[in-house]
Amino acid sequence: MELKDLVERYQSAITHVYRRVNIILKEKIQSDITTDLFTTLHFIYKRKKCTSTEIATEFGIGKSAVTAQINRLYEKGLIERDRDDDDRRVIYLYVSDKGIDFVENTEKELFQELGNYLGDFDEKEIYTFICSLEKLAEKMKVE
Repeated sequence: MELKDLVERYQSAITHVYRRVNIILKEKIQSDITTDLFTTLHFIYKRKKCTSTEIATEFGIGKSAVTAQINRLYEKGLIERDRDDDDRRVIYLYVSDKGIDFVENTEKELFQELGNYLGDFDEKEIYTFICSLEKLAEKMKVE
């Protein structure tokens, strides 16, 4: 199979999975949060606190896009902002109590729903897929 065909298959599959996760967020979790917003919120949750620059670097997106996401998460009460005491230009982001509850409940619902799909695969298939995806992600990391 040619590289072009493989890339197109990859793009098609990843787009379909991404859209399905958006649908799950909207229908099952009844959330007005997008996959992009949840991914950013989850990143902050895992890091405990971070800056918008760290988010932009991690996801390879512009600071203006991050600012828009941060503002939406803040307006929903899911994150808080805290200025650095030594350098007032630096703003740390962390997940609020409401945001922590949201992340944990959303993870639980998402994992349950995605688990239904993964039930059609055996453990070796899942492990091979995840390892291959992690290998691709590692190769594609921007330094």
